[in-house]
Amino acid sequence: MSDNEQQIKLVLGQPLEADIVSADRSVVLVKAGTMVTQDLMMRLTNWLHEQERLREKQEKTGKKGARHKMRWDILKKLEFEQIVSDRTRKQLEKGCENFFSTIGKKGSPPDIAALEDAVQTMVSESPDNPDMPLKLLEMKKHSSYLFQHAMNCGVIATFVATALKYPTREIAAFALAMMLHDTGLLTVNPDSLNKMELSEKELVDIRNHPRSGYDALRTIPGVDPLALLVAIGHHVYADGSGYPDNVDFHDLPELAHLAVIINDFESLTSEKPLSEAIHMHEAIVAMLRQSEKYHPVMLSHFIRAVGFYPVTTFAQLNTGEVGVVVRNNPENLFLPEIKLVMDENGKRFPSEISVDLMRESDRWITRIKDNI
Repeated sequence: MSDNEQQIKLVLGQPLEADIVSADRSVVLVKAGTMVTQDLMMRLTNWLHEQERLREKQEKTGKKGARHKMRWDILKKLEFEQIVSDRTRKQLEKGCENFFSTIGKKGSPPDIAALEDAVQTMVSESPDNPDMPLKLLEMKKHSSYLFQHAMNCGVIATFVATALKYPTREIAAFALAMMLHDTGLLTVNPDSLNKMELSEKELVDIRNHPRSGYDALRTIPGVDPLALLVAIGHHVYADGSGYPDNVDFHDLPELAHLAVIINDFESLTSEKPLSEAIHMHEAIVAMLRQSEKYHPVMLSHFIRAVGFYPVTTFAQLNTGEVGVVVRNNPENLFLPEIKLVMDENGKRFPSEISVDLMRESDRWITRIKDNI
């Protein structure tokens, strides 16, 4: 056993003898003295299995090296249009950083003007094109998951609301609301967001963050009411689960219901300290399996906007060939238009071959290819 590995004895009904920390020792997962319960042992077992799976995957893929480079080379060659220009992206990042760094300071109002201006620019220049990649855009990697999540949610909200033909003013209000929706997490100890086992107080703090965000945003002069409703309602589900308990699902507007869907989708498809991102298609499937949690009409609208196989999905066909989804067919989301990039032996084609699966009855998708 190396110096970096832990060997801690777990005894049911006894307190932990030492902290259990992440592999890089940056996060305390469970503190020493925590009582060992069946639930804790199950959580730790699942976490260890997940870490082993990730370790094996990293070794197999060369820590996302050469094969991921090939993936990005292929996508770059396909020249997808971006939802947000580089200039606007930088403007959004600056505005978002300014807001989150000033919202909690006493004696001065939060700096939201720059973010509002950036959102207006993003919405005004966003192409009315349903065949753009949702998560191809590389936002500046930030140490704060909150920052990264806010940025991505704002961009996705702009894309989806534009595809659904909302008026420009509502698109801008919705995009801004999605960038502000997790403001309440600023009141939560950051360590709590990276732990497996939470104390009762930490759990209460996290469940209170929608209310904390609502209260903080309400102090901003002229804030759009939609931002308040999205902040307090983005964890309220149609089946009665979620939180806060005193917020009724049926009292929220349709864009707040769409916010719940975007929030979950972005979370599932993003890397987090204790979990790996899943593919966009897998996230769609996972949400459909739990469709009772979501507003049925808004979930349907979201999937029609994003696609069952979102643009940039690498898909393997029954022929063994691999293609990239470049356009979704509104008539049948299971049969998108793709560009073939690899033959059945994994060899790249000299140039891409366009195939519309609606018109090619001898070709169909058998699985997504996420290890490229």
